Amino acid sequence: MLYRIKIWISVLYSLSMTFFGVKSNVLDAEDTVQRILEGKSLIRFGDGEFGIYRGKNIHYQQYSNDLKEKFEEIKETFESEDDTCPYLLAVPKKFIQCAGTSLCKKRVLVSSWAEARYYFKKNFDLTKTYGDAFLFERKNISVYEKIWNAENDRKKIIFIHNSEVYAEQFQKKYNRKVWFVQCPPRNAFEKIEELRNAINSLIELHNLGKDEVQIVVSAGPAGKVLVYEFSGKGYQSIDAGHCWDEPLESE
Repeated sequence: MLYRIKIWISVLYSLSMTFFGVKSNVLDAEDTVQRILEGKSLIRFGDGEFGIYRGKNIHYQQYSNDLKEKFEEIKETFESEDDTCPYLLAVPKKFIQCAGTSLCKKRVLVSSWAEARYYFKKNFDLTKTYGDAFLFERKNISVYEKIWNAENDRKKIIFIHNSEVYAEQFQKKYNRKVWFVQCPPRNAFEKIEELRNAINSLIELHNLGKDEVQIVVSAGPAGKVLVYEFSGKGYQSIDAGHCWDEPLESE
């Protein structure tokens, strides 16, 4: 009981410190897609990733110091490289910027986002321009499909997910050549080396140039790290999350 009281004290304090929203430069979904079409990779931070920063587990990824350090590296690189950074870092525009009264409509929204957005306010550079982490929300299908429906872009796809079914559906829907890499549904970061090697093996086996392939990742926090590493090598990589099997909902 005492533990729960301490948690809610922290939540309510965070809510009070961000009650009028966090003033920040966050693109809408359409402009986030445009940055991707111009060649940027995408890394999305949500409440789970902000929880990792604060030493918390996610139900599908156990906290570790190594993972937190990787997240710090992702943030610092984005802030220091500015426009030259190969990836756009995205945060949830709606939940970062909305007034506290919007969060208070549901207890789960307060518990999920109050501390996350206070951490963002305290620790991130609010002068930078971020993408919208809720780009892949269910209602945005017609927006994000532009990424793979672009007529002048027929890149082959390396698709990382825990189920090959979604790779097959992606291939049929977008008429792309797809190679599948399976990741575990839980604690994928502990298998990061195996995932990294599998992607590198496909690139080498099929002699894939940096302009020929796009890496589409649905691997939780491990996916953020993979996008960070491969975008740094010049491969456009998209942290799509589980929009294929568990579409985001903003309410």
